Amino acid sequence: MTDGLGQRSFVGACTFLPPGPRMAAPALPTLRSWAESYHLAAATLQQMTLEEKQQVLHGIGWDGPTWSGYYVGNTLAIPRLGLPSLNMQDAADGFRLYWHDMLDTGTSWLASDAVRDFAVALGKEFAGKGANGILGPSVNVHRVARNGRNFEYISGEDPHLGAKLTTAYVKGVQSQGVFAVVKHFAFNEQETNRNTESSNVDQKTAWNLYYPPFQAAVDAGVAAFMCSYNKLNGIYSCSNGDLLNRDLKQRMGFQGFVQSDWWAAHEMSLGQGLDQEMPGTQNIWSVENLREQNPQLVDEAARRVLAVMHRFDLPDSTKCAPMNCSAYLRANVTSAEHRSLSRSLAAESIVMLKNSDSVLPLSAATVKTIAIIGPAAAAPVYDPNGKGQGHGDWWRGDYYSGGGSGHVVASGVVTPLDGIRRQAQQLGIKVVVPLDSSVPEAMAAVDQANVVIVVTGTTAGESRDRESLQLDDGADDLIAAVVKQGTPTVVLMQAPGAVVMPWRDSVAAILVLFYGGEETGNAWASVLFGDHAPTGRLPLMMPESEADTIPPSSSLSVPYTEGFKTSYRNPLFKAAFPFGHGLTYTSFEYRAAEGGNCSVGATEASDAFQCIHLNVSNTGSRPGRTVVQAYVELPPEAGYETPVLRSFQKTGIIMPGSSKHILLSFSARELSFYDPAITGWQLPANVTAHIGESSQDIRQKVLLKVPGGGIIVHPGGQTAFLNTAALIVFAIIALIALLLIGMQKRCRQGQGVRSAIDSSGSEFEMSPLQH
Repeated sequence: MTDGLGQRSFVGACTFLPPGPRMAAPALPTLRSWAESYHLAAATLQQMTLEEKQQVLHGIGWDGPTWSGYYVGNTLAIPRLGLPSLNMQDAADGFRLYWHDMLDTGTSWLASDAVRDFAVALGKEFAGKGANGILGPSVNVHRVARNGRNFEYISGEDPHLGAKLTTAYVKGVQSQGVFAVVKHFAFNEQETNRNTESSNVDQKTAWNLYYPPFQAAVDAGVAAFMCSYNKLNGIYSCSNGDLLNRDLKQRMGFQGFVQSDWWAAHEMSLGQGLDQEMPGTQNIWSVENLREQNPQLVDEAARRVLAVMHRFDLPDSTKCAPMNCSAYLRANVTSAEHRSLSRSLAAESIVMLKNSDSVLPLSAATVKTIAIIGPAAAAPVYDPNGKGQGHGDWWRGDYYSGGGSGHVVASGVVTPLDGIRRQAQQLGIKVVVPLDSSVPEAMAAVDQANVVIVVTGTTAGESRDRESLQLDDGADDLIAAVVKQGTPTVVLMQAPGAVVMPWRDSVAAILVLFYGGEETGNAWASVLFGDHAPTGRLPLMMPESEADTIPPSSSLSVPYTEGFKTSYRNPLFKAAFPFGHGLTYTSFEYRAAEGGNCSVGATEASDAFQCIHLNVSNTGSRPGRTVVQAYVELPPEAGYETPVLRSFQKTGIIMPGSSKHILLSFSARELSFYDPAITGWQLPANVTAHIGESSQDIRQKVLLKVPGGGIIVHPGGQTAFLNTAALIVFAIIALIALLLIGMQKRCRQGQGVRSAIDSSGSEFEMSPLQH
């Protein structure tokens, strides 16, 4: 079991053009091992009454964001035993500082220093506000492009990308002594009927496509899981023993506790794997109801919560207990360092989709006047208190943050107009803006400009899915009118996910930011004027039309019959801009890709099994970075119809005319596919890796050979690899033993051989802490 305590060398360094602020690497916490934590939990449990056990298994309620002195999620402290309250807060956009949304973290493609820095800063701010738990990350792999919460989900549309980002995020947050709660487990892939619909998913689809980011969280040592509102195969997630006990606690090897999403517990379901009811207002887990349960189940749930408390040393580090947390909740823990980091991360998140004739970056030498127009150019932040109310509402969000439980109200947002105008004026470029939002005024501004910047967007939020993938407020018509004027047009989009762009062939440049937070305007300016060369890559596919996506279902039964054929994995879906795409201000050439020794520079993955070496050369005139991506072509029995992402690396800065050696590593799991017939992973004998700049821009192909192939089994979160030769040797040894010992011994040995390919067998035993 990965303990989540050790250092890890990550792929790629977060280097900006020019370099952005670097935060000191965090000192790893003195987190206890799970074994020691459970030992202390057992000792504490022996002293607890049933009433005290109920206090750690049950929230104390929640009365909305204006409930003074409380967090979104709270449990009672137990002073007699020195046990603190759990003080948990939503994490989608931050606590106090208005950070970029989690989908923007997905565009970083594991500039893992950047992910780590973001998560460390987030952890520091939560700790400074008195919170000891962060309700995140949200890691669901996108299935429905119109899902209202896609902006929250770090994985985008790919499980491998999500797994790598989740690892860096969990370790970063928890390095600050704040425990993370990964969510929403599982298959909460649409908001339509989210409280009643049943996602009907087979095991092959679950393990290959939707589980990998959750498994990565377990392997990173995540403290808690949050089960989702929806049903899985007809049973509510928070009452689903196959989901919580079999898949999560047994097969993934999760050792923390499972809490319900708010009001998602429908019954007393200790036996099905739920450990904590939140927020507690339903009072399903009352002392009276707990008294009727099997005492061993009550103790097991309490022991899991207590183990997390001891692992993070919460009895000594927790600062306050609700309702006496008002001073911490009112504290302003934002720092200049964090604001600077927020600005750099937002710029790092911008994806440049198109740049015809190198219209960008803008230069005073060639551009004298720019027009800034569009519905999102000067849109203020939505404020539920009525101050500066802008486009949107609490559940719909605004152009800087998605709506719902993770929405943040901030006072210092830099609008696109403010950020771009300020920098343009410093460079001596004149800026014209319309006097009002009418089309004639916009056209008047366009007539005065050398370049037009149209700032557009669309909003989304929790509890409802997007009505369409179009931009808001007639932006498509505005763009069409502008391009008819013949002035080079740059379109900036602030969006929660995929957008259709019927005008894409007519404009000069297109860039997207998946909600950049309070530094949005400064981030746009740094990219438009070349202070930061864009490095973001799409974590999703931008479809040609909505027909190239899966829509939300209005049925209460939602079958995932498409299997793996979502996003770029569906060969029938057409992309306006493919998964993994993103341009910068230079170009790259890939050379001499070949399989090689993993021990040479393979520092980013201790489980490297196969490796590819190649050289990447900067063939342009500006410094830049790129993301080298490897898509693995698996055999037909795997069920994929396209190659799938299984490795990538974000390069450092490559100067013009220079090259960098790149190493792509693959674990045995990353070259495999899940086979429910063996309850494990099949490793093919040969796979072909397609290497390039996106899922469609493939530059090189390399054949990776695994002699004989093999089977990977992963009981209790452990992973073992048995190739065919090893299985034969193992079988011969076992056969000799069978011939030399008695019938009783032979029977036991035969069972042992079979267990080598059974994820629940005795050959690879689960931790004694698993149930």
